[in-house]
Amino acid sequence: MGDLEPPSGNGAVHRNGAGEHTRAKRPHAPWEFLILSLFVALVCIGIILGWTLVGSHSPERLSAATAAPIAAACNTAQAALKALPNPNPITGADRVARIRAEDRVLGEMVQKFTQVDAGSPTKNQALRGWTEDWSRTLAAREQYAARLEATKDEPGKKVQFVLPTSKSGSLKPVTSNMDDYVRESHPYLDACFTAGLRLDTVEGPRQYEKVTQ
Repeated sequence: MGDLEPPSGNGAVHRNGAGEHTRAKRPHAPWEFLILSLFVALVCIGIILGWTLVGSHSPERLSAATAAPIAAACNTAQAALKALPNPNPITGADRVARIRAEDRVLGEMVQKFTQVDAGSPTKNQALRGWTEDWSRTLAAREQYAARLEATKDEPGKKVQFVLPTSKSGSLKPVTSNMDDYVRESHPYLDACFTAGLRLDTVEGPRQYEKVTQ
């Protein structure tokens, strides 16, 4: 018998007798990419919504109902501060009188904070810490007023107001931490931003405006 010629083309027989099979890679259909893109987008949206609605809320965040009496106290205080005479005290005596009048208003506001139950140990601890920071700052204002009053016969002597610093050991003023606490319950406590109540102002004109951040 004559030698058989191996078949040509894709049906070639290997020496081991196995046929060679080749399969072209199937291109991905456009709809597969669309589904994948949609899936990724949905996952991203879910992460963002989860963080916004749940994850971004601090355990110290107050509910609208709990924050309401605190915000009301801040609004009442701001209205009372606006009504005080001499919003731009110039002389030392006038500044002392203005600071102490402001501190009486702010002291009444802080006293109302102490009457609020925030609803949980964590929230109450944070609220008490924030309230204490208000008291510390009012004490610093009174110290400034007392030093200013003591130098009334020394017109050239400069008295500097020093804000308390954060208890965490950082050098940033305590008012920064106080405002961070307000932001955690945004927008319920926006009336209590320290700038809206001019807490760190002991010299110059007072302008009481709404603050939202």
